[in-house]
Amino acid sequence: MINQIQFLKNNPKYIFLMDGLGAILSCLLLSLVLPLFVDLLGMPISTLYILAILPFIYSVYSLLCYFLNPFQWKFYLRVIASANFLYCAFTMFYLVWNLEQTTLLCEIYFVLEMIVVVSLASLEWKLAKN
Repeated sequence: MINQIQFLKNNPKYIFLMDGLGAILSCLLLSLVLPLFVDLLGMPISTLYILAILPFIYSVYSLLCYFLNPFQWKFYLRVIASANFLYCAFTMFYLVWNLEQTTLLCEIYFVLEMIVVVSLASLEWKLAKN
């Protein structure tokens, strides 16, 4: 793990690539895959579409940072790390808001997604801080 962190510290543009690809995956799952299973999840389809908006925006931002490779990358990394934490808070709000109708499967999915996003955001914050 230390070698991977050192690699990302020496090549910060790749953390933006990881973030951007992960955001694309979240966006696709929320907007295309999960709506097919709305009866199993209990989360309203409109909420899934609302939750897909932020990962779409984050993917554009992160991939732009990856391709442009900004000199002040730590600032941009702090921005996306903060945005990722905000996304988790936003997701938690919608999960709690719809808790009476969501199924255990839905709750597990979103909790696991938030664990992954918080882990990535923590790593981004740590890299930007050093």
